[in-house]
Amino acid sequence: MAEATVKYINENLGGINGRPIKLTMCFDELQAANARECANKAVGSKAVAVLSGTPSNPDTIAAVTSPAGLPYFMVNGGGKESLTAPNSYVVTNTVGGIVGLPAELAKERGYQKAAILVIDAPLATQPITGMGKLVFGNAGVELEVVTVPPGTADMTPQVQAVIDSGAKLVQVLGDIPFCTGAFKAMTTLNADIDKVAISNCVSSESAAQIPGGYEGITIRTTEDTNPDSADRKLFNAVLQKYGADGKEDGATAFRSLVAFQRSLSGMSGDITRESIVKRLNAQPEPVESPLAAGLTFQCGTKPMAVTPNVCSGGIIAGTSDKDGNVSDVKTYDVAPLFKMPAAG
Repeated sequence: MAEATVKYINENLGGINGRPIKLTMCFDELQAANARECANKAVGSKAVAVLSGTPSNPDTIAAVTSPAGLPYFMVNGGGKESLTAPNSYVVTNTVGGIVGLPAELAKERGYQKAAILVIDAPLATQPITGMGKLVFGNAGVELEVVTVPPGTADMTPQVQAVIDSGAKLVQVLGDIPFCTGAFKAMTTLNADIDKVAISNCVSSESAAQIPGGYEGITIRTTEDTNPDSADRKLFNAVLQKYGADGKEDGATAFRSLVAFQRSLSGMSGDITRESIVKRLNAQPEPVESPLAAGLTFQCGTKPMAVTPNVCSGGIIAGTSDKDGNVSDVKTYDVAPLFKMPAAG
């Protein structure tokens, strides 16, 4: 898909500033050591930028590329290093979806209290405890965090605690088995509460294990699958024209390359590491994020003070059917909820 997208950009958009893109791939195979090796190779090469879709080791890469002045541009994800270190850029506001969406929805629906149900592990709970009070406080909504011990088979007690807290909306954060257990418990308890989840919480295979499936759950996603959208039509056309049929799972490769081209479109002068960093640090206007329901991004604006490398304050979410297919996708600007209180 990446190769097909490069052909599309070079043949139809003139590459970047009239310069064709030359793509070199490096595979980390989900291993941090391999990611570090890939980053070192890029730094030592003539590459002017490193691009990722949804990287497995973003901080490992940023730790190498950032001090070398090599721009690192990704669509999704990021950790502390890649979200804050110089010369790194993230198109999608992943952090905003963790606590921003449930806070925004609760505020929008006039609820006084919301809950987050999450596995009791530091990697999962720290972002919530670190930002939850600020974000929900700015939304004027009380937050109840209910943790679930790892390996819990029956989440009925934890879901009952959510119900008893008086929360009118619950965000479920975890992997597919965790979310499946949570939603099954909610069905068992006939929980009359709005449900919110992230896209990696959902799978068509697990839908059958939940009575009623995922029907009506709000899903925070990073990609709009509406077949009638202009970007989806473009994506499908690139698939067909450049021999990538059947590679729809490569959408993040398409998104990273197209977003990168759009963010640099119209820049003048040589295309170098330095000129790309300068451009991305002061992108002159917002451009549309590919396959994102019209959501825009503008690097350098720092809409999220806590994660300055994020280029958009917005997120997208839609309503799921019983099988986990998301439709009616809308954009939400959650950046104001992350505003730090004024000093003094």
